[in-house]
Amino acid sequence: MVRPLGRGAWPRAWLRVVVVAVTVASTWLTFDRLRVSGDLSTLLPESGDAAALVRWTRAFGVREPAIVLLRGDRPADVEAAADRVAAVLRGAASIASVMDRAPAPDPPSDPTLAWAFAGPEARARLAEAVTAEGMRARLRDTRALLLAPAAGSEAEAWLARDPLRLFQIPWEARAELAAGVPAAAGAAFTADGGRARLVIAEPRGSAFVSSNAEAVVEDVERAKAAVAAAGISGITIELTGGHAIAWATEQMMRRDLEVSGTLSLVLASLAFVATFRRVRALVAVLPPLVLGTLWTTGLAALLPSGLSAVAIGFAAVVVGVGVDTGVHVYAALLEARRAGLSPGDAARRARAVTWQPTLMAAAVAAVAFASLAFCGLKAVRELGLLCGAGELLTAIAILLVTPEIGSWLERAAPPPPSPARWVDVLVSLTGTRARAWIALLVCAAPIAVVAVWGWPRAGSALVALRPRALEPLAVQERVYALFGGQPGQWIVLSTDPDEDRARTRADAIAEALEPLARARTIDGYDSLSTFLPSEETQRARLAVRDALDLPSRRSTLESALRESGFDLDACAGALDAFAHPSARAFAPPGALGTTLSWLTARHVAKDARGAIVATYVRPVRTPSDDARVRAAILAADPGAAITGFEAIDAALRAVLGRDLVLVGAVALLLVTLAMRLVLRSVRRAFVALATLACEVAAVGVAMNVLGIHWHVYDALVLPVLFGVTIDESMFLLHAARETTMRAALHAQGPLVTATALTTAAGFFALVFCRFDGLRDLGAVGAVGVVAGLVSALVVVPAALCIIEGADKGSDKRTSV
Repeated sequence: MVRPLGRGAWPRAWLRVVVVAVTVASTWLTFDRLRVSGDLSTLLPESGDAAALVRWTRAFGVREPAIVLLRGDRPADVEAAADRVAAVLRGAASIASVMDRAPAPDPPSDPTLAWAFAGPEARARLAEAVTAEGMRARLRDTRALLLAPAAGSEAEAWLARDPLRLFQIPWEARAELAAGVPAAAGAAFTADGGRARLVIAEPRGSAFVSSNAEAVVEDVERAKAAVAAAGISGITIELTGGHAIAWATEQMMRRDLEVSGTLSLVLASLAFVATFRRVRALVAVLPPLVLGTLWTTGLAALLPSGLSAVAIGFAAVVVGVGVDTGVHVYAALLEARRAGLSPGDAARRARAVTWQPTLMAAAVAAVAFASLAFCGLKAVRELGLLCGAGELLTAIAILLVTPEIGSWLERAAPPPPSPARWVDVLVSLTGTRARAWIALLVCAAPIAVVAVWGWPRAGSALVALRPRALEPLAVQERVYALFGGQPGQWIVLSTDPDEDRARTRADAIAEALEPLARARTIDGYDSLSTFLPSEETQRARLAVRDALDLPSRRSTLESALRESGFDLDACAGALDAFAHPSARAFAPPGALGTTLSWLTARHVAKDARGAIVATYVRPVRTPSDDARVRAAILAADPGAAITGFEAIDAALRAVLGRDLVLVGAVALLLVTLAMRLVLRSVRRAFVALATLACEVAAVGVAMNVLGIHWHVYDALVLPVLFGVTIDESMFLLHAARETTMRAALHAQGPLVTATALTTAAGFFALVFCRFDGLRDLGAVGAVGVVAGLVSALVVVPAALCIIEGADKGSDKRTSV
């Protein structure tokens, strides 16, 4: 036989030492090690296209450029402010490089190396440029440039090396950089007639390291202060990019954790007092509740990657659910004191009679939460495990501490409890078979409504991935609107253990996309291929050049130069390049230095599995065009992975369909087994399960009425409610084994109402979070708990009346 937890256990010194040690360790972990993570990849499934997005997020999300958007009414002021911001950021410790103009690689000594960086269209124009007519046309334009008033000695020098301006041809068309931002080589990133301008910076360090993200944001704030100090007014300066988004996400999550946890405590306390009607009981319940939450937070601090955006909801849920145990323990203490037991004996009695049902209820709820461990989303797994652990830890803390505090508070015998009048109304409504049938039909009505009306529509499964409240994401939208591009781009990943092979495959994708962009089959793309193609790609392109037999065209170039009035001696280097074209692959000077290093970081990364090269494609979202683009990409690189936040919607819906069934089945099975063991009756276990069916249907109706849509995060809370809300039915059915249903309702009705409302308060606190996914999760949880309470209070007495007769709830022989 299991020995009751409370018989002399708490006064033992070793138990006090353990509690103190665990509390001290949890406090240290909470304040020293607890951190939240801005890594949104924890919200994604780790399979299919979504797995590719997770890999991209972890490899590239840490290196995304910081984009500063400046806007004003006067272009001259915007330009001056941009120059000031760029100057400050170039001296900032958090910034590796700054680019306020599109890169313009210096021409090499051999201008025929232009073929190494030319895509299909540029190669065609290069071939035209080295014909006799093409040479004369380009030389006429070169002569005009040299005669222009702005021409200087530097321009004269490079035009002498490359009088045909061959090296300009790969970049003469607009070059696309991050997120489709276009600019001609050497030009500033401007829009709206110069009233909007971008400054692009390459941050140092990972965006997922809080100190790095904070440093970038602070340095941009210093740049804004420098603009104001220079007397440049009327300029708005805004920041977006990976570091800004990560920092804003972390601040939002910290705010949500603090607000939801505090609000949950306040709302649960108010619900407790309103239903339990004994304010002093809060003094006995809140300290162990805080203690159990602290222990759970200590466990959360051990998560290696920090708390995810969904997992931070554990605190509010644990507080709301944890009060349940306190309600039943303190009620048992009051009952023992009314029976004449001394405060100490009453504390031991309360612990002895409640430890088994409360721990069983906590275990059922904890297992229901832990069933989320079968989910394919890491963030949801963390939420389930933390809530499950918190449910058990708070129950243990309350069993240990609440009776001791209560024995001190209840020195005087409490007065008899005043009867709850609403219980008499409920008994009257379910006291006869006819009324019981009517009550059951009313509770079952939502099942029929859902069958006719249908389940709530599935909303965007990505609702929690891009929090609408984040200012850097709003800035990103403004950049799209001003400079072109659009959200929802595809991310095409070419991977290989060897970096050059991966880059070669990405170059092939870029060549396949170029004609599609010209035909407007896609809105555009940006690739590293134009600025830094792989050595293999460069050699292949130079082979195209060599097929033109440039040495045979040297004399044609010489004649064209002479006819156009150029000095042949000054252009001797260009003539020698035609006679002896370079055969080696070439990297433009500074390509791996400060000028283009951020472009390399945006497109090339490495992880444990090898090199990853990303190409960013903006589809036009026409099914036929998108299908053509996918086919072209996979034809160029059959091993490429096409992903993106919009592209993984199907993957998330698949996860929702699979996990909802799996998690629901596990939770329902465990709850059924627990009910059978606790109630020792098949019929009464079936009654408890019937309350769940009514609850689920009521949730469906409420979501339809309130306009709450299903998505992958709020849908998965529904199976968890099986374990959380079954408590109400279990306590009512357990009490009905020992007495009449009327007495059971009077004894347990107010208590289960208190526990349900405090649980609902915990979920409801999440509605005030700024994170979209948590708000919906909290709304569904709160609605579900209230629906479960109403179902239990009506279905249990009505069903027992029909099954066992009006007065047979106390007949122990009815157990099966």
